[in-house]
Amino acid sequence: MKTRTIIKVLIGGVLFLSACQKNTDIFVPDPGQPNGPDTAWYSVITAAMPVSNLKNNIVVAAHHDTITAGSNIASIATSSGLQVSFPPNSFVNAAGQTVTGKVDVEIMVVKTKGDMVRLNKPTTSNGRLLVSGGELFINLKKNGVPVHLAPGIKYNIRYSDGIPNQAMDFFVGDETNTEQFNWIPNPDTANNKFFIGTQSYEIYTNHLRWINCDYFYDTTGIQRVSVSADLAPYYTNANTVAFTVFKDFRSVVGMYGNVNTRKFTTGKLPAGKVITVVVISKQANDYYLGHESTVTIAPTTGNQIQPVLVKPIKKSLPEILSYLSTL
Repeated sequence: MKTRTIIKVLIGGVLFLSACQKNTDIFVPDPGQPNGPDTAWYSVITAAMPVSNLKNNIVVAAHHDTITAGSNIASIATSSGLQVSFPPNSFVNAAGQTVTGKVDVEIMVVKTKGDMVRLNKPTTSNGRLLVSGGELFINLKKNGVPVHLAPGIKYNIRYSDGIPNQAMDFFVGDETNTEQFNWIPNPDTANNKFFIGTQSYEIYTNHLRWINCDYFYDTTGIQRVSVSADLAPYYTNANTVAFTVFKDFRSVVGMYGNVNTRKFTTGKLPAGKVITVVVISKQANDYYLGHESTVTIAPTTGNQIQPVLVKPIKKSLPEILSYLSTL
């Protein structure tokens, strides 16, 4: 009898310790802190806030290379299959003077939803949902100083992405709002030409930095609903980012923190779609990840927002990046 009792006590102790270990991964504020947990929301996000450090630490590294500017065509190709070609005498400095010699090229080809989260580049245009065929970033510098395209110059981009979708069109990135990135439909159809081949997309453009091929998700006849992340109060816009990721197509929607409601919420999304709400936070020196999958539900009278309960768990940065690679 004594042996059985000892065994039961040992098993109970192991189960108790196991349960305690699971709970230690969930962020619980220390009630003994002089000022309590930080639950403040801010109208302006600064570089000193934890969320800014979080964004910097999860960002995708760009591909770096060099080309020779001058009287010949300057071309570059990446391992991802992206080909970029600049015509002769393409580059000038801020004063309009011709740039020759070595020019540094910074390139990113963004095809996964996880990388769109890491780069904070959701697929929306003025609040409307986009389906992406690939986001591209192309930037030029010489000796650390920005290089521009000369007047009248258009360069060529070509890349493949599975079976090209004939509905795709050209968009450029609007970076004026650093907290809410936006894609703008082709603002200059005379200088931005987009072609869809049998196995690739081809672009002629005079626009550097962020460009994208997308199409608007057709919501005709589909009810729509906003989605909000239901979080503990210490997940704020000063330490947390949140996104809604669609399962069946390449679309990511930013969930922007509202100072008045203290909620991370999307715009209107089509109902009946499988989504995952992803929350990443930096609390002191620790990182937290939460993700909850659900189906968007058509709104009812008086209920236009669908809350999704998310309980972030402490994770290492490599673990968070590994999860994002699965989206």
